[in-house]
Amino acid sequence: MDVSDYTEALWALLPPGPAWSREDPVLTAWVAVAARRMAAIDVALQRLLAEADPYTALAMLPDWEASLGLPDSCSVATPTLAERRAALVARLTDAGGARLARFVQIATALGYPGASTQRFAAHSCELSCEAPLYSEDWRFSWRLKVPDAVNAKDSTCESGVEDPLSAWGNSQLSCIMARECPQPSTVLISYGA
Repeated sequence: MDVSDYTEALWALLPPGPAWSREDPVLTAWVAVAARRMAAIDVALQRLLAEADPYTALAMLPDWEASLGLPDSCSVATPTLAERRAALVARLTDAGGARLARFVQIATALGYPGASTQRFAAHSCELSCEAPLYSEDWRFSWRLKVPDAVNAKDSTCESGVEDPLSAWGNSQLSCIMARECPQPSTVLISYGA
């Protein structure tokens, strides 16, 4: 409702008679102020409804984050508003678990569509000769393959001696995968095809 709606509602609520005349400037001013205030409260209530949804929260965003333990050690240093909202939604909708499909979903939510997983099986005599050799120690290891190398940087002539020849990866993805993977397992992340 807007100011005119509240003005009409207030006039309709007043009892009839000469004591409540619409020509009275004091009463008219009071109704106008009350109608503006009610319209402002109406707008504030509409905004409050939007704050109840993490997809649209703005004023309540710090409260949402505090209640869900965000930002955490895996958060980016200066996240955008969209990244903060996405982190809230991810925290609220993540059911947890140790299924490999869950880790593909996490990678997809972090901007890596097309991610896949690979398990490492111990070598046995039933495998083909071309099968890689993995010991029993590899049974708790698995790989998350993401299709694109992110933040890939090659060394240049201006690079220091201590700088790597090539560097890539996403520290947020690595942190979240390390935090979320089952305790006895090890996740390896490979970037690119």
